[in-house]
Amino acid sequence: MDKHHENLLERGLSEERIVRNQYRSMPESEQGRRLLASLLRSCGHELLGVPGFRTYYGDWTLAGPNGLMIPVRNKEGLIQGLKIRLDDADDPGRKYRWLSSRDMTNGTRSYSWAHVTGDITSKRAYLTEGPLKGDVASFLAHDALFVCVGGVNSLNGLTDTLLDLGVTEVVEAMDMDQNTKPEARKAILAMRKEVQAVKRWKYTKYTWDSAYKGVDDYLLSRVSAM
Repeated sequence: MDKHHENLLERGLSEERIVRNQYRSMPESEQGRRLLASLLRSCGHELLGVPGFRTYYGDWTLAGPNGLMIPVRNKEGLIQGLKIRLDDADDPGRKYRWLSSRDMTNGTRSYSWAHVTGDITSKRAYLTEGPLKGDVASFLAHDALFVCVGGVNSLNGLTDTLLDLGVTEVVEAMDMDQNTKPEARKAILAMRKEVQAVKRWKYTKYTWDSAYKGVDDYLLSRVSAM
């Protein structure tokens, strides 16, 4: 959709990077969702066991809210799951949701995966929350390596991902609202404790002007000022 494309450009991504990252819009109509499922099946893809797909009155379709679909990848670039940035979020604090068809007929739950973006040969990994934030920050920082957790309370696979990458330095780059939100700070401290338990890594914290919530916002402000 045009609005999703415009939003990605406003965040600082280039046209080329938007294409490379393979963002997509959720089909808004039920007809469009059934058509997508039908096309995938006609190409020989099995939808049973794929989060987001389900059957409805015997036909395969795609479940989930309208929004921008963001691929969540491992270090090989393979898509492990999809996150949706909701077009309409009742709770401003929950703008993102995993694509899932849990508890639906022939549906499948999703898992919380760590997202890897940027130069995987780098020995320094920046740690932040959310795949889109990481994609943008990595692009603005000339393909710096970012490892992104699904949420401050979703650390599944984080340590294993960092070990697999073979990094020697981890730089915490979590949102600055941790200074005003006790629950966010508590979760970040728990994450920090888990990562610091691995003694092979040098662990530092990246801070910036608190007028900018996320590391992506801060890096965009620097680019815009140049």
